[in-house]
Amino acid sequence: MKKSKKVAGNKKPASKNSQTDMFDFDDEIVIGITKKEDKPKKNKNVKNNKKAQKEKKQIEKSKKTNRKAVKIVRIIVLLIIIIGAIVYFMMSPVFDVKTITVTGNNKLSTEEIISIAEVNSDTNTFKINTKQAERKIKENPYIESVKVSRKLPSEITIELVERFPTYMLEYINSVVYINNQGYMLEITENKIPVPIISGISTPIENFMEGNRLNKEDLQKLETVLKIMDTLGSYDLAGLVTGINVADKNNYTIYLAGERKTVYLGNASNINTRIMYLKEILEREKGIESEIFINSDINKGDVYTREKV
Repeated sequence: MKKSKKVAGNKKPASKNSQTDMFDFDDEIVIGITKKEDKPKKNKNVKNNKKAQKEKKQIEKSKKTNRKAVKIVRIIVLLIIIIGAIVYFMMSPVFDVKTITVTGNNKLSTEEIISIAEVNSDTNTFKINTKQAERKIKENPYIESVKVSRKLPSEITIELVERFPTYMLEYINSVVYINNQGYMLEITENKIPVPIISGISTPIENFMEGNRLNKEDLQKLETVLKIMDTLGSYDLAGLVTGINVADKNNYTIYLAGERKTVYLGNASNINTRIMYLKEILEREKGIESEIFINSDINKGDVYTREKV
């Protein structure tokens, strides 16, 4: 007789799903099955916060830019107002020219200088072009240098350095005044008590006020200056009425008051030559003659020839 097996409790047979309940695929490692990782979920709140922060920064940047622009505009407006006030003040009658002072002028009068410069009284000092005034004055051959400046509030000063004539050139029926630098200062019929230089090579068509002697004549002029300086040291320069420079190896000096013509040579050993000249002038005073110092002075080859 078969014994029946008792079933304890009200147990149900294990279902197929119970087998799967026995494994936790998240915790267990099963060969042949790849474990899938859960993707982290995006936090919408974090994303919204970042967006809000970005917008906030943009707003702050925009405000900062606007504040900077406003500041710049205020500065520009202020500068315009200040500049306008300065310009208005500068154009006021306070700065109208009341005094024009000219210094250093001897040949040209103050009125002539002011007229040449075209600087007028009662003109606003800032409307006067000082550089242009200088250029106009400098066009006059008697002017070596000039400086025009403002002395606020109402004075213009003109400082001059003039050239002055030291020699004359013969020119048709007139004479040309020149200075020590060879500048032609004036063409006139009026002669002044300075030596006449003759025998120059500068073409006569170049004789014009403001022009200068050519290079060859400028070199000869340097020798003339040397001769005159040495004559001055013996108190003889005032006796010279003319110098011929045609032959640079034999400069000729005319002493009209002494009735003497001096053939000086090439101006080498000039001091010795002038010393001989002084002795002869003292010895033959009042006698019209020619004096020859153009030979070898080291041998004492100096002689005179009386004019008949």
